[in-house]
Amino acid sequence: MEKANLADVFRTVSGSAVTQPKAWLRVTGEDAATFIQGQCTQDVHKMKTGEARWALWLTTKGRVTGETLVLRAADGVWWLWSAHTDGVALNARLEDFIIADDVLVENLGTGTDGWEQLTLAGDRAEAWMRGALNGVEPPIEGGWVELRGGVLLAGRRGLARVWDWLRPKAGAEASDWAAAGLGELSDDALVRARLAAGVPAIPAEFGPADLPQEAGLETVAISFTKGCYLGQEVMARLHAMGQVRRRLLRATGVGTAPAAGAGLLVEAAGKRVGEIRAAIDDGHGGWLGLAMVNLLGLDATKGPVLEADTARGVRLEDVS
Repeated sequence: MEKANLADVFRTVSGSAVTQPKAWLRVTGEDAATFIQGQCTQDVHKMKTGEARWALWLTTKGRVTGETLVLRAADGVWWLWSAHTDGVALNARLEDFIIADDVLVENLGTGTDGWEQLTLAGDRAEAWMRGALNGVEPPIEGGWVELRGGVLLAGRRGLARVWDWLRPKAGAEASDWAAAGLGELSDDALVRARLAAGVPAIPAEFGPADLPQEAGLETVAISFTKGCYLGQEVMARLHAMGQVRRRLLRATGVGTAPAAGAGLLVEAAGKRVGEIRAAIDDGHGGWLGLAMVNLLGLDATKGPVLEADTARGVRLEDVS
């Protein structure tokens, strides 16, 4: 497996798009910090106001059910945001574990009176943000800032020049961003950039059948020094073992993009070694995506082929 420069090729995306947040939850109450601490993989007790950290939400067996950015605000307010994990499902999970805790979880990403999400990318977007922030620097990964009654965050893991602005729909003033000539930011452009960076959509492309270490998420979203949380025992054991047998890898090939779920074979043995988790046309006569692969089954001298079309070889590259 070779290191690739795909992340460089597709790193630059630009434009703007208005959508409904996938997950945008506000958590408040006297026990909010302790409650979140006991539910996710991140050590939120060490966070400061204005800080944002990635966190995973696991099953008792350590499998991944969701991923969010945890934001600490002032006055005991916490925000949970995700571009891919469903907020309704996350809200239901949190509610299931609230027993005698003084905690209120509000899903603000739904309904006509909820919040909207403006995704901004590229040089023009950054220039507009600098003007709108009146001298305050646009956030980098790990932080967020207030913007006109909303929250501006750098929440697209692996994409350094993409920001998301969450703001209430009700009473939102007309913004000059719409007239700033930023251009349209398409879903396909974001997906290409994300897959090139080796970042899966959780849980659709990496989820309840998978362990965080299989996608290298232990270095991104897991604290191994914090107290108990759901799935902690499994994480501790895997951390001590130091390796996993499967790995999510960046995959590329020629022709049209294969469908998610397409099998990968070691050509000589005809043995299935993995599957495509996500793929998209790269715009240059080929495709790029992510594949979950059994590392023990790979041929060190030749990459696998698509199960349904053995004439099409697949190139695998580490996402780290």
